[in-house]
Amino acid sequence: MTNGTPTATFRDPAGSLRLEGDFAIRTIHPEARDQVMEFVTSQFCNQLQDRGDMVAITIKETPAGLQLLHPRVPVPTYPWEWTPSQWLAAAELTLSLCSEALNEGWVLKDATPLNILFVGSRPVLVDVLSFERWDPAPKEYPSHIWLAYGQYVRTFLLPLLMNRLLSWPLELSLFKRDGYEPVELYKALSWRQRLSSEAFWPVTLAARLDAKSEQKPAVKTPPQHKSPELALHLLRRTLENLRKQTRRAMPEYAGSEWSNYTATLTHYSAQESAQKLDWVRNVLEELKPTRVLDIGANTGVFSALAAEHGAQVVALERDAAAAESLYRMTCKSQLSIQTIHADLARPTPAAGWENHETSSLLHRLEAKSDVVLMLAVIHHLILMEQIPISAILDLAHKLTSQTLVLEWVPVSDPMYQSLMRGRDALYGSLSEADLLTACEGRFQTLRRQPLENGRILFLFAKE
Repeated sequence: MTNGTPTATFRDPAGSLRLEGDFAIRTIHPEARDQVMEFVTSQFCNQLQDRGDMVAITIKETPAGLQLLHPRVPVPTYPWEWTPSQWLAAAELTLSLCSEALNEGWVLKDATPLNILFVGSRPVLVDVLSFERWDPAPKEYPSHIWLAYGQYVRTFLLPLLMNRLLSWPLELSLFKRDGYEPVELYKALSWRQRLSSEAFWPVTLAARLDAKSEQKPAVKTPPQHKSPELALHLLRRTLENLRKQTRRAMPEYAGSEWSNYTATLTHYSAQESAQKLDWVRNVLEELKPTRVLDIGANTGVFSALAAEHGAQVVALERDAAAAESLYRMTCKSQLSIQTIHADLARPTPAAGWENHETSSLLHRLEAKSDVVLMLAVIHHLILMEQIPISAILDLAHKLTSQTLVLEWVPVSDPMYQSLMRGRDALYGSLSEADLLTACEGRFQTLRRQPLENGRILFLFAKE
């Protein structure tokens, strides 16, 4: 790893991937060349790229062999940083592409959320090597079986299902690259849950069949093939049943204190809210940023404002319900906003083999945005996470390439008092002067706007 950037991948038998400059470069192994070229030069592949359902491909012949060049997604995210609706969107794209591929004589051999990245609110398949020719009479399994079926269930369906039934966080997928096994989930569920319509088929029945298969010695027999027409019909029905099961596994949407924050806040009058919105709008109109990072985006009011001014926005939100609401808003509005469900105080670490396979959240965000918004955030970091002001400004300095918009909340503010919880000796004397002292050597003040409720909006330029 160099500066947190993953090195070339090594898991795919057909090729390896490395990141270089503005491109992800995929080198194809010689034995896979013919089938890869057949797919990437096909009309079907071109259609997927034109629609934006699959990453763009540039074919390049080099002394090292065939290479496929893909434009890099500016801020890639991983399944453990997605909301439930993002999981569903990625799952439905996977199933739809597989169904469509069957019409063209292809099939997806892999079905994992790790093959999907989000561009704004839209899921995009980035593993072009997941397609292979569909064989109507394979040697090792019946023709009507989808080879990636088990992987899809383990990595897409079961994490969603356990989030619904037992409130297991989707963030646990960080430690479950290959998903959940039905047997381990069966033990965690009550009898009522095991017999529920959502869990009986993918968990209970699968676990019981696994137990029976372990008791009997494996007997290898030649696969019994259906006619190609019937096999395709059964494959499509399998995909549609998986789609229905995945939708049923979606957790019921529930609000939280922070997902309802904008509608229920009492420390802002309508006039003060309008004043804050107008001030931020004027800043965005003046700066005309290309990329904006909204930290503590909540349900996305200011993310939407930045996107409406032409910026590509990354919206970071730690509250699960608020992040889910934010993503749903972006889907309806079609604004260029990418939702990340993560906590800045406990950011996603690098992961995978030797921490080389996926990079840390902070590395992916560092200096990627012209403007960083930290509106009504800093007092949460100080009081709830006990992060010193200087450390917060250090991180903000790394994250922005140009400017920082920050809202200072004074000690007298009702929210500050609520979060302080009697720790007056530690935090009761913090002032604007402490903020400005922490900015020295990091930021210079371009604008200062007091609000009627005592809060202060700052526009800082990075030094």
